[in-house]
Amino acid sequence: MARPANATQYQRHSLQLISRVLNVRSNASPFTLILDDLNQRAMPLVGELVRRGLSRNSTVVVVSFEATRFHPAVRSIAAYGDETGEQIVQQIRAAMSEAKENLVIVDSLYELISVKNVDMGALFNLVAGEFASSLVGVYHQDTIPDQGAHKAYAPQPLDLFKYMATTVITCKSFAHVLAAKAARERSLPDPTHGLLQSVEGIVQCLDANDHHGVVIEAEFRRKSGRPESETYFLRAARRSDYNAPLADTTFGTLRQEFIMLLDQVPAYRSSEATGPGNATANEMESTFNLGLTDKQKQAREEVVLPYFDAQKGEGAGEGGRILYEMGEEDDFDEEEDEI
Repeated sequence: MARPANATQYQRHSLQLISRVLNVRSNASPFTLILDDLNQRAMPLVGELVRRGLSRNSTVVVVSFEATRFHPAVRSIAAYGDETGEQIVQQIRAAMSEAKENLVIVDSLYELISVKNVDMGALFNLVAGEFASSLVGVYHQDTIPDQGAHKAYAPQPLDLFKYMATTVITCKSFAHVLAAKAARERSLPDPTHGLLQSVEGIVQCLDANDHHGVVIEAEFRRKSGRPESETYFLRAARRSDYNAPLADTTFGTLRQEFIMLLDQVPAYRSSEATGPGNATANEMESTFNLGLTDKQKQAREEVVLPYFDAQKGEGAGEGGRILYEMGEEDDFDEEEDEI
């Protein structure tokens, strides 16, 4: 696709990219990797993927290590029990065998390959290759990978997932993004949150998992190898965003796309960004007053500047001369003056 010519076309193009991924369009993204942490969980985004998958009459299969409650139409596979990795793969195959379009979601990729020892390549070939469906996996960035001796020369799980993914989405708290924007506008270093603060006892920061919505940083990888990146804001879904379900459907279709570019969010575009150390764009916080009273302004105008009298001379060469009167502490050297 040619590069968008103006801002309007670029916005339309960027929204179309993320909309194809969220609506689980065919061949939009065979493997979508979602990265989250304690400060912003991926569950709001995963829930939206499930709703949109059901609205298109797709079979939604969730391999669950953490979640326990699902929509009745979701085919859940409880992977936190005694099932082996081979049994989990067989259950995924059985759940997809009766449908044309499938959406497979794994809520913890690390446990799938590290605990259940499921081969990621085999799972990808099963979902994206054999059934031509979409695979979505969540990886918690605050998970400490296993450093066993038998895996010393193997790639880290996160590096493997990023290499295989066709779309990488990073979830961030909206409140933390606003705080970082406020710091940049004041030329301050970006604030750190949670474990990044390196403070003992802090694992989750204030304003984590903002209820207003989630900020997602998406990287779309094309077949040509050229990636495209953009940042979006996904607010919480409302009942009015979807139509009423028909007789033969389990969930209503989407009325209008409500995800938007982060730069289009009014709270982000406003000059008064919320966050620690909040200050308006036209004011600077200081420990002293930069304003002057009328009396102070008059005293400043009466101050005689250095060498001011030299500028009053008339004639050539008078304007640059320096007037200096010797004091008692000055030591006049007649021999140096003659030289």
